[in-house]
Amino acid sequence: MEISIDIGDISKFVGKYSLGRDNGSGSAHFLRIKIPAGQVESEKLRKIAALSEKYGRGYAEVTDRQSIQLHWIEPEKALEIFENLYEMGYYTDMCGQGFSGACFGDVRNIVSCPLSGKITDFDVSKHAIKLTEYFTGNPEFLDLPRKFKIAFTGCGGDCVRLGINDLGMFGMEYEGEHGFVPFVGGSIGASQPGPNLAKSLGIFVPEKKAFDFVKTVVEIHRDNSSRESKVKARFKNLVNQWGIERLRDEIESITGEFERVEMFTPAPSDHNGSGEQVNGLYYYTLPLVGGVLDAEKLVFIADMADKHGDGEVRLTPEQNVTFVDVKDVEKLKEDLSRVFDVKEGAMYYSSIGCASNFCGRTNEPHAKDVLKKLMEICERKGIKDVRIHVSGCRNACGCHHVGEIGLVGRLVKTDEGIVQGYDLLYGGDFAGLKMAKVHAEGLYGDKLFEEFEKLLEGIKNGTETETD
Repeated sequence: MEISIDIGDISKFVGKYSLGRDNGSGSAHFLRIKIPAGQVESEKLRKIAALSEKYGRGYAEVTDRQSIQLHWIEPEKALEIFENLYEMGYYTDMCGQGFSGACFGDVRNIVSCPLSGKITDFDVSKHAIKLTEYFTGNPEFLDLPRKFKIAFTGCGGDCVRLGINDLGMFGMEYEGEHGFVPFVGGSIGASQPGPNLAKSLGIFVPEKKAFDFVKTVVEIHRDNSSRESKVKARFKNLVNQWGIERLRDEIESITGEFERVEMFTPAPSDHNGSGEQVNGLYYYTLPLVGGVLDAEKLVFIADMADKHGDGEVRLTPEQNVTFVDVKDVEKLKEDLSRVFDVKEGAMYYSSIGCASNFCGRTNEPHAKDVLKKLMEICERKGIKDVRIHVSGCRNACGCHHVGEIGLVGRLVKTDEGIVQGYDLLYGGDFAGLKMAKVHAEGLYGDKLFEEFEKLLEGIKNGTETETD
């Protein structure tokens, strides 16, 4: 059904909606729907499924920033989709990669602990939601030098990869008050100064000051990060140039001083499997390989959320779906097993793969296909406690630098021509703020999987050690 929208109506889409550029799998454009804090009700999930069915060939992906991504979006249908999302209260990333210069960056979907407010009394998701609403479409923040990524956690550990965000807010209690220790300057993409893990600012930001603090940091990025070129425009470059002390001074010149706290590294945290909530009900995380879903599965998930809980699910930074307020986990799993391959093990929950088959940066085998194959090898060897992160290219959308085992795609020149290859890395730990080291480079074909098996054997036998 065609709809007509006059100029006055179009203004409500400005600064809030955009299509991204695809260049693979026959898709020219994608749509990344921001799901604030990853929290979505069943009825909205059904509506997203309907959009997927009508405009995106029934395909959908959960991203590692708690968004839902659709592909094969035709540009002439964009306003129809935007109108549907507007009515739902959802917006999209602005996808500034369409511009060649350091401009039109936006604050991306703000990540939150998927069990915020469910397993502790510290609900950090409300900050992620409030800030998402503030930045989205705000004309003061629609021309950042580059994109800006923010994450909140409040479960007592790092479940959101704080260290790879421009700004990571680690929730904690300090002298009887809830608040945050900020980590700044993370980004593991190829932009200058290269892959970089965030550093603690060494201050405690009380919860009541969190909004103004985050706003100030984004303003500093907007007004001071380089606009010379895209490669120099990420916030990490400014943090690297200024250093922690100067950045802290600049922030406090605007916000006032904060209490100093000792530098520390957050403990690892995950919300795999199931567990009890503070209200006596339960949560259960459904693992999805590479976050891949379809319209029918989205509807099924919505039905299960209604049947076994209060109709809400949480998308996770590991491309999974977490059911909350579940009355009987075993009955939920029994129902889910009719449609999903329900498995236990860190490999199923914590492994991620990027959408390189759509961005056009890789040839076959693409990241999600490689991930499936590697998981099959692990299953054959009886290994289920390893984290595998696969990126199609050095933009690091699959976070390969912080995977226990990471792979990053590259083109390799052979006697038969240029083929798709991968570098194999080992020893990453996002919570420990430790990047993986290169184990082998330029692997392709059977050699890739053979070398992966050798690495697994070395890990299993204790002969493969992490290098400093």
